Amino acid sequence: MNAHPIESRVPNDDYRALPRLNISALKEMRRSPQHYQYALTNPKSTSPMILGTAAHCATLEPERFTRDYAVWSKRTDSGRMSPRTGKAWDEFCAAQGTKAILTEDECSDALAIAAAVRADPVAMKYLATGEPEVTMQWEWRGRACKGRVDWLTKIDGETVLVGLKSARNCLPFAFGSAAAKLGYALQWFWYWQGYQEITGRLPRMIEIVVESAPPHAVIVYAIPEDVIEYGREQCEELLTILERCEAEGVWPGPAECEQILTLPSWCYDTEDDISELQLEA
Repeated sequence: MNAHPIESRVPNDDYRALPRLNISALKEMRRSPQHYQYALTNPKSTSPMILGTAAHCATLEPERFTRDYAVWSKRTDSGRMSPRTGKAWDEFCAAQGTKAILTEDECSDALAIAAAVRADPVAMKYLATGEPEVTMQWEWRGRACKGRVDWLTKIDGETVLVGLKSARNCLPFAFGSAAAKLGYALQWFWYWQGYQEITGRLPRMIEIVVESAPPHAVIVYAIPEDVIEYGREQCEELLTILERCEAEGVWPGPAECEQILTLPSWCYDTEDDISELQLEA
């Protein structure tokens, strides 16, 4: 076991360099072993992910936000934002060193999300005290694993692992559907299991969900045992596939033979639906 199996504020580059399996990579096995292999050396970076990372920092480590982020605010003569290309952009990037660069809109959104979360009394019950960006290292099924928990705190003597996610819609049905699609249950189990492996104690799992668009509504969710157990089943299944691929040295794509295309059921109108559409036309 690592000398520091639980450590807060480990730089992200140092965390990425740890030669251990993380849940983001393992979740790619849901698509295919080929996608998993590609993800190992090609980490994703999308606009929503950039905003999410900035919002995390502004919410959980506000003192670090201005230190680690720079804002591109140069405008053209007409008042529009200057494109992020050309000499001016290159010079700006060079002057920032290791700082991540946000547009004015991205910075404004990140700060607004942080303000909304910190104004929510239920969320602040968990964020009032604790440690951000907690790196955990453990062994599971003979494999070196790692995880990075957004926030770790104690409530009435009980350890709570807190996640922070932005979503288009934070309402229960909508977020539950997104959670299923994006494999959040696997993440919740991964962190829950990691903490248990290291300490021998079971943590509570909390997810703070904030809408990415104004008014940035917030809902705090307690993650129940059945969701954790579902995540366990999924992780174990994916890890079994991973072990087989490693043993055989074969990393297949999503399908190894010809497939028959199917369309979703909602696109097949009944005769009555078609008649109504024709009458409306």
